[in-house]
Amino acid sequence: MQKSTKDIKELEVVLFKAGLTILRNSFLRNRIYLLNHLISNAGSFVFGYIFVSIWRAILGNSPESSQMVTYVMVNQSGLWITMFLPYGAFLFQKVRDGTIAFELLKPYGLIYLSFYEVLGHVVYNFFFRYLPIFFLGFFLLGVKLPSPGQIVPYGISIAMAFIISFFLNYFIGLWSLRFLGISGAQSLYYFLMNFLSGYMLPAKYYPDFLKRIMPLTPFAATSYIPGSLYLGKITFSEGITLQLFWVAVLFLFALILTKLTQKKLQIQGG
Repeated sequence: MQKSTKDIKELEVVLFKAGLTILRNSFLRNRIYLLNHLISNAGSFVFGYIFVSIWRAILGNSPESSQMVTYVMVNQSGLWITMFLPYGAFLFQKVRDGTIAFELLKPYGLIYLSFYEVLGHVVYNFFFRYLPIFFLGFFLLGVKLPSPGQIVPYGISIAMAFIISFFLNYFIGLWSLRFLGISGAQSLYYFLMNFLSGYMLPAKYYPDFLKRIMPLTPFAATSYIPGSLYLGKITFSEGITLQLFWVAVLFLFALILTKLTQKKLQIQGG
């Protein structure tokens, strides 16, 4: 029993180190395009500025207007962590070039591999996309910093939001493994994220029936909940409970769908 426990611990260490290596390689791969990304940040900021201008025109010079400026730009920055993730969690490209066959032979599962690859991408985005856009909003648009008591809750919430978004993108990747295409699933994903995530429109501005439904969806858990926590509009327990629920549900679905999909895997290229 002691030997078995020792072997398990050694395996966990090996897997953890492998995960960090995958994360690092993904991070460095993104750095090749650093200048391009920094330039495109200006476009993302302008997009947020347009929405900020609309809200200022609607709400005028009021405290609510100031809060909406912060809400919009915090979520605009956060899209690079929670929405603009690699298509299909990198699985689609691996199906097209045939490298998925080699990935399946590695000692860690497909979910583990995809998670650390996407995590490396998101760590890069945090430093070189999230922070630049956020500070542009802070210096140019008057975005408010969170109160000290909201920093940790928001940080935990945005991390949970990333995990939820990862699984949603991972499902798109599984779709590509089965059907060798991604455009339909990706378009549906973007539609639902734009419609139900609340990244530019808080729940209180939705029609009555959607006002009750939207905050409970996994899409709202990626933007609406972190943004609301940042402003102190909801309690940490309310937000994190719903996010943890969706993390557990989506993880379970990911395990089931991965096993079912691998049985019918088709590969092109190679």
